[in-house]
Amino acid sequence: MAITNMIGPIEKMSVANQAIRGMYFAVVGNPQSLTVTIVSHVDKLRVTLGAEKGFIDGQKLKSCIEEAFQMILQSAACEIVRIK
Repeated sequence: MAITNMIGPIEKMSVANQAIRGMYFAVVGNPQSLTVTIVSHVDKLRVTLGAEKGFIDGQKLKSCIEEAFQMILQSAACEIVRIK
C-alpha cells in the first residue's frame, strides 16, 4: 500500500488560456495492490484510489468513504455551532 499527499496550487491556473477546473495526482505502474493519492487544488481536496482488480469491493469502499465524509462534515458543523 502506498499513500501520498501533494500540496497543489492555491490560485487558479490555466494552460493555453484554458482554465484548469480540477487536478488529480496519481501514481501508475507501481507494484502496490492499493494506492491512495491526495492533492489539494484551489481549496478543493481530491482523493484518488487505485487498486488491482478484485482486491477491494468498490461499492463497499465507496459507501465507507461517503459515510466517513458525512461524519467529518457533521463534526465540522457541530464545531462551528459551538464556536458561535
